[in-house]
Amino acid sequence: MIDLIGDIHGHADKLEELLLKLGYAKINGSYSHPDRKVLFVGDYIDRGPKIRETLKIVKAMVENDNAIALMGNHEYNALCFHFQETEGGHLRKHLIKNIIQHYETLKQFQNKQREYEEYLDWFKTLPLYYETD
Repeated sequence: MIDLIGDIHGHADKLEELLLKLGYAKINGSYSHPDRKVLFVGDYIDRGPKIRETLKIVKAMVENDNAIALMGNHEYNALCFHFQETEGGHLRKHLIKNIIQHYETLKQFQNKQREYEEYLDWFKTLPLYYETD
């Protein structure tokens, strides 16, 4: 069985509350369930008060084979916001609306550039869809 969870947007406390309600237990820093795993459908960042904590939970679950994480449009936008075009500028223009959308994520990674870039590298590995028989 697979539990579908989407649009966490940095609300780690609510995510942990939901995982516990679904019967997951935190063992050695990662949530797991004896019979199920989570399919996270993206949008882990932007908006919420605990973006870094959310990413840590999701990534740990993926690394321990307790979850599958897909790339959401917010992760895609973060990649485009960060990476430059060959002609200059960024793949996602640094317009006011784009800065405001990504502001909370940038703020929570302030003085943690290396950690931010490690998550961006992880975002690049996330699939866009999940398919089974």
